[in-house]
Formats: sequence, C-alpha cells, structure tokens
Amino acid sequence: MQTRNPASRQHSLGTRLVLATLGFCFVFTLFAVGARTLSAWNEAWAAMNADLTLLERVYQQTLSKAIWDMDRDALHTQVESTAQVASVGRIVVKLKSGNRTPELIERQADGWQPSTLAPTRHLDLVYAPFPGGSETVGELTLAGDERVLWARLRDEVKGIILTQLLQSLLLAGLIMLLFNRAVTVHVRRIAQHLGQLTPQNMGQTLRLDRNPQHGDELSLLETGVNQLQGKLTDHLTQLQHYEDELGAHRDHLAELVRARTAELESLGQAQQLVLGLSNRLIHAPPDSFDVCQQECLDEVARRLGANHALWLVPVPGQAAFRVFTEWQSADLPQAPVALPLAGLTQVPTRLAHEELLFFYSQAEMGRSLSPPETAVFTTQPVGACALGLLRSDGEDYGMLFVGKPLGQGEWPPEDRALLAMTTQLLLHSVRHKTQLIAILATQDALRNANRQLEVLSRHDSLTGLFNRRHFDQTKVDEFQRALRNNQHLSLLICDIDDFKSFNDLYGHACGDQCLRDVAGAMNAVINRSGDALARIGGEEFAILLPVTTAAAAWQVAERVRQAVVDLHIPHVASRVGPYVTVSIGLAELDLELTPDFDALFEAADQALYRAKECGRNRIEFTAP
Repeated sequence: MQTRNPASRQHSLGTRLVLATLGFCFVFTLFAVGARTLSAWNEAWAAMNADLTLLERVYQQTLSKAIWDMDRDALHTQVESTAQVASVGRIVVKLKSGNRTPELIERQADGWQPSTLAPTRHLDLVYAPFPGGSETVGELTLAGDERVLWARLRDEVKGIILTQLLQSLLLAGLIMLLFNRAVTVHVRRIAQHLGQLTPQNMGQTLRLDRNPQHGDELSLLETGVNQLQGKLTDHLTQLQHYEDELGAHRDHLAELVRARTAELESLGQAQQLVLGLSNRLIHAPPDSFDVCQQECLDEVARRLGANHALWLVPVPGQAAFRVFTEWQSADLPQAPVALPLAGLTQVPTRLAHEELLFFYSQAEMGRSLSPPETAVFTTQPVGACALGLLRSDGEDYGMLFVGKPLGQGEWPPEDRALLAMTTQLLLHSVRHKTQLIAILATQDALRNANRQLEVLSRHDSLTGLFNRRHFDQTKVDEFQRALRNNQHLSLLICDIDDFKSFNDLYGHACGDQCLRDVAGAMNAVINRSGDALARIGGEEFAILLPVTTAAAAWQVAERVRQAVVDLHIPHVASRVGPYVTVSIGLAELDLELTPDFDALFEAADQALYRAKECGRNRIEFTAP
C-alpha cells in the first residue's frame, strides 16, 4: 500500500500560520476600515456644514440688502453664485413683504435628491435700515448635497483600504519568513527523520542544524525524539524475547487445544447420544418403556467400548439384587449371573458416598472389594470396570455395571462423563415411567369423571332425557342451520294433562314413575338422530324436529300422543279419560316471519294452550 505524505494533502505549518495571520489582519482591517470610514464620514459632514455656515455669513448681508432694495438682479445673481458651490445641493430664499404671500427663489443642483444625511441650514435674513433698527425680510435655507459626501467618503476609503492591506501583507510575509527559518525547516527535518525510522536503524539519533545553545521547544523536541528512540529500542528487544517465548508456548498450547478439542468433540457426541436416548425414553409409550431402556443400555455400552453391562435392581424385602436388564458383546460366552445376587453390601455403601466407582483392572477391583462382590462382576472376562448408583430422594433404583474388555484399563474424561450422564438418564427414566403411569391413570379417571359430568349436565336425572340446558344449546344451533340452509324446522311442546291432580291423588312417587314412563314412550317414537327430545319443565317436554315440515311434524306428534295413551296409566282424576294423556302444541319455522327461536317457541306454546282449551289429549298448530 502506497503511503501518502501528509504535507501533500494539507498546508505546511508555516503556511497555516501565515493564513491565520492574514485572517486576523483581514478581520482587523475590516474593523479599522469601518472605524476610519465612520470618522471620514463625520469629517466630511462637518466640512460640508462648515461650508454652509460660511456661505450664510458671506451672503447674509448682501441678500438682506438686495431684498430690502428690491434689487432683483442682484438677488438672483447672489442665489446663482451660491448654488454653484459644490457643497450646496439646494438653496431656497423666502421673501417676506408685509401681508403678501411670501415669494420663493429656489435653485438646486442637477440630480439633487432630498436627504437626511446631508446637513441643512436655516437662517432668517435681517436688514438694519438705520442704526438700532432691524427687520426680517426673508429666510435662507441651504441644503447640502449627499453625493458630495459619498464622493469624499469613497476617496478616503480607497486610501484606507490600500494602506491596511499593504500593512497586512507586509506583516504576514515577515512572519512567514521568520517562522520558516526558525521552525518549519527543523520540523520537516524531524518528520523526515521519523519517517525513515525502522527497527533496524532505531539507534540513529536526530541532529538538527541549529545552535545547540538554544534551549527552546525545538531542542526539547529533539531530545524527546532521541529518548523515545532509545525506549523503543529497548522495548523492541524485550518484545523479541517475549515473541520467542510465546512461540514456544504457542506450540504447546496448540497441542493442548488439539487434545482438548478431541475430548470436547467426544464429549459432545456423548451428550448428543444421551439427548437422543432421553428424547426416545420421554416419548416411549408405557408398554414399551422396558424395551427402550434395554436399547439405551446397549447403545451406551457400545459407545463406551464395553463388552458387558448390567442393570441390577434391589429385591424388595431382601438384601439382594436381581438383573433388571443385561447386555454383552457377541464374542463373550453366555454365562448369565446367578439370580438373586446376594452379598452385595460393600458396593452400595461405597456408591452412597462416591456415586461412581472406576476400576482399571480386575486386580484393582479385588483389592477394593470383597471376594464375593468381586466374583459377581468378574464372571465375564472384563478389564476396566465402572459402577454407578441409581438413587433419588432416598429411594434406590439399583446399580449400573459396565465392563471393558481385558487389556483396556482407561477411563478417559469423556467416558466418565458419559457414564455419569447415563446413570442420571436411567434414573430419570425410571422416575418418568412411574410418574407417567400415575399420570395416565389419573387422566383415565378424569376422562371418565368428565364423561359422567357431561352426561349429568345435559340429561334429566329423573327421565334420562336431555334437560333444559341441552335444549337451549341445541335450539340455537338448529335455528341458525335452518336459516343458513333455508330448511324446515318444527317444534313440539308436550304437556301431561291434569298432572297436578295425578300427583295429588297418587303421590309424588307415582308421579315420578309416570314421568319416566311418558318419557320412555316419547323417546321410543323419536328415533331420528337429528331430533332432540328434552324435558324442559315439570311435566312439560319439547321435541325439536330439524328438516321437518308441519305436516310431517303432525304425524310425529300423533304418534307421541297415541304412544302415551297406549301406556294405559290409570288417571281417575283426569278430565279427558281414564288414562294419562298429553296435549301437544305444534309450530313450524317461517323464514320470513320468524325473527328468532323465541318467536317459534311462543307459537308452539300458544298452540299448546289452545289444545288445553279445546279439550286436551289433542294436537294444535300455530303459525309463527
């Protein structure tokens, strides 16, 4: 990459100083020019005012006399001569003569315009015809010419600006020359020296071409640069030493990182394995849980490079264990462990304190455990062994044994971690199985209870028919369906005739049985799946008939009425006959006239009322 010289993009320090000086001189010149311009204006105004005052004095007597003598020629001559003066822009002479209208004699310069900037003089013209007497004969007005003021001001400003600019340029040039000789040359030398520095020539000192007796800032800068070079040289030497040491450490760390990376990869694979097994156990159905646990033990054993694995569970009420599940490689002889496993007392005690035991050979296991316990786990030709305790909240779920082939006596960290995770996995799987079975049993009980509650909430407890709550929910759905599909909908309201007299005569127990019998007879007639028969009151029933015309509903009502009569339930207090009868009101939905279900219900209820009035044990129809 090409490095640009900063001086190529920016002005030098001397140039910047000169520019700053010129800027200051420019601002100062502006203020100076402004002040001197104001002063020149005031001087020009005062000079013009003095000229006008002088003219007043010069022409006062002559004008007064010419007016008194009525010498028109002399008067005009004097006015004309006054108007020729450069400072006068306008002259006005007002002649006063008794009671006559004053006469004005006026002269003004070409192009003159009234102005408030130029001075104006007013003077009364007084004539003394005799000693001691005076009389005002007129007025003299002299107005200055503003153009003369501006012309004088322009001449003055030109000189002021030229003088100030010349002073500023001379000052800037002098400063630039002095600064370049005293500072800029040496600063460039310092910059050149610093730009040429490399680690190889760091010992080359800076020498400025100037009197060493100068104790100014440049001398301090020269000394500081040389000191900085010395410190940098020492620092670079130290950095080289550190770099050599870091190189050696880097190689060592790289080796450690490779080893740790391989270990973490193996541990990650173990974690993925446990996660997969855990997911499999979580989603396993209860009837296949034991099979999944066996498969999990098999996969973990293969991952550990084992040839034998046992899951031992305690025998309830005995100081012994049994094999819950077992796995062994195909090259091992089939020699199952005798059941039950008694005498395993030392291993559970040690596992209660350590949770995991690792042995690197059968000899080490023999030194750590009793001979009977050692014999239990060495019935197969295994080398390195590991034991894990399955215990939670003081409850034992057994022990896990894993044996590696002979000649393999290592338990690397990733294998230790996998075995620890496996013990926790199997422990949680057993607890999950127990909880799952309990949850499923609870769910079954809840479903049965909900079904019973649903039946009770929608059915009448006496008759077994649908109750008023179910009828209210069903009527809305059927009414909306009929409106959407433009279908027929009929409603029957049935009431047992003289039921109060029946209760009074036979008692409430017989009345309840009568309601059950009538409900059964109605239910036998209403056999379509879409029809709804409900008890909506004490002895009042409602039958909702979807997709049914009034004529078809009349036939259904007649079958219901006749079915009740055919029961031959004695009713000697009836005003109709010797048996229990029902009166039925019928109404059909009119899509144009029925605004809601309440109107349909009201029509059926009116029909029922009319059936009661007309003799009972009959059917009446009312259009909504």
